[in-house]
Amino acid sequence: MKIALGPAAEDVLDAAGEVPVDVETAADLAAGPEVRLWLRLSACNTLIDGHLRGRLRHAFDTTPPRFELMALLDKVPDGLTMGELSKRLMVTNGNVTGIVERLVRDGQATRQAAPNDRRTHFVRLTSAGRDAYRTMARAHQDWLGELMGGMEREDVVSLLGLLDRLKRSVRSTAPVVR
Repeated sequence: MKIALGPAAEDVLDAAGEVPVDVETAADLAAGPEVRLWLRLSACNTLIDGHLRGRLRHAFDTTPPRFELMALLDKVPDGLTMGELSKRLMVTNGNVTGIVERLVRDGQATRQAAPNDRRTHFVRLTSAGRDAYRTMARAHQDWLGELMGGMEREDVVSLLGLLDRLKRSVRSTAPVVR
């Protein structure tokens, strides 16, 4: 696909003289730096998520939502309620229920009614689930190291600080829309 390019386009052309099309490169090259930053963050997130999703599926036959839910449970040995999991993962109760049911079926989690309210269920990782998660977490960390291996450690730390400032800026200036 050919895209009409502005004067600074030569740095985004591939070897065939075409622009590799993703959300970032398909944008207007004359866009302001805030738009380009937002698109660059989105492109990086999409690329990293795609790599991690594929690796989790291939190496562990699992999904990022399952991995993230297990990560939350690993941090709270006493367990979390279904509602707490839904809130922390920012997904619907139905999404959490499906993942939890599969974890319970696979022997990696337990779900027990709260003693004072049978409508509330606590979810905990089993020892097998905790071991499985920690194995995945080590591999996940290694994969991120590989994906970011082209960057100097100081640059990663610097970028982390800049993104922290961006996160605080967004939280302090963005109105809450529901």
